[in-house]
Amino acid sequence: MRPAAAVPPVAGAVVAVAVLVLTGLGGGPTATAAPAVPAVPEVMADYSHLTGSVSSSPPGPVVALWQHGYGVELLDFPQAVVLGAGGDTYRRVDVAEGRAGAETQGDPAPMLLSPDGSRVAVGDHDTERPDVVVVDLTTGETTTHALPAGRSVVPLAWSSDGGSLAGLVSDEPTSPYSGGRITGRVAVLDLLTDSAEVLDLGGSVAAAAFSPDGSEIAVEQSGGVTVVDLRDGGERDLEVEGVLAGPAAWSPDGRLLAVTTVEPVSAPAGVDAPGTPTGLSFVDAGGRGGNLPDPLPLDLAGPGRVLGWAGPAEVLAVLAVDGVDEQTLSAVPLDGAGPRTLMRMTDLGSYGVGRFQLASSAAGSLEVVDPDDVDRGPWPWALRALLAAVAGLLSWALARHLLRGRVRTR
Repeated sequence: MRPAAAVPPVAGAVVAVAVLVLTGLGGGPTATAAPAVPAVPEVMADYSHLTGSVSSSPPGPVVALWQHGYGVELLDFPQAVVLGAGGDTYRRVDVAEGRAGAETQGDPAPMLLSPDGSRVAVGDHDTERPDVVVVDLTTGETTTHALPAGRSVVPLAWSSDGGSLAGLVSDEPTSPYSGGRITGRVAVLDLLTDSAEVLDLGGSVAAAAFSPDGSEIAVEQSGGVTVVDLRDGGERDLEVEGVLAGPAAWSPDGRLLAVTTVEPVSAPAGVDAPGTPTGLSFVDAGGRGGNLPDPLPLDLAGPGRVLGWAGPAEVLAVLAVDGVDEQTLSAVPLDGAGPRTLMRMTDLGSYGVGRFQLASSAAGSLEVVDPDDVDRGPWPWALRALLAAVAGLLSWALARHLLRGRVRTR
């Protein structure tokens, strides 16, 4: 090959490599360092195709996890997104997106953020080998934990110390679009010993929450909530008007359980939609007595969960904003005072925000920041490869064209 003939392919290769390097910048070691105080931004960043993955650029501890976008459309698809603890770092949980099957209609697989924001548990609605994959957000590494039963595995609740994980296991595949809540048996996984036990309960379970010390678990069954002592198997029933308000329903002092009051609907859609949420109420979790907070009517965004407790007298929840295409992460005092907005979520008509979860241990110390810029990490590999290939081919073609023109001129 003549020296001149080698110029176009060399030019194309150099440009392609340059594009790969430039689009791979971002993230890095500094992104994994936990900030002194956890924070959320005043406004959640918009949906973006340029957000990198946890596997390629771990964000470190995070404060929130959510699904961004609904339905698969042209060039758009639902994403599983985490927000770094500093309030300015975004990554996609690619493991949750990768474990999704046809039954999710493009949504990420069932996923649950740990209380300290360091891990995400990912299940599967249809699997031949029941297991849970735990993603370490600091390293990007994953560990797989087998379960003794189930064609479907849906993570329900973490213990406050992160040592135990409760999952919903069903003998048949499940779908979040079946028109009703997903129910099944509860398997409690000890992550330290990598062992699991399926609880022997009288009926199917739809939700669960660990007590603050991890010795008990409250499970929602048809018609009420049952508290199970994990040490001796003892049970006690609680009368509730509504449904268990998620995995962070138990107050930090162990006195209260939060309940979401709902208006039934004819065909609730989705695993987390027992009806239209109308507010929160509270029950005595341990039989200690004392006054209970009055019920709180609230414009809760579905499914109306308590995301964490900012102390014994304030909870965090996602509220709908009346008349506006927006919802907020807000602190709600139990004494009936007005909610305090922490973070706004906008443009929901284009890209909805759902399945929102909070690192519950950070609920009492969250600050609000207004970052000048956001860190999305390296671009996704598929997009980087496509751009590199296109840029390389264009550079090759341009160099070849210029070389031929030079030869003609001579």
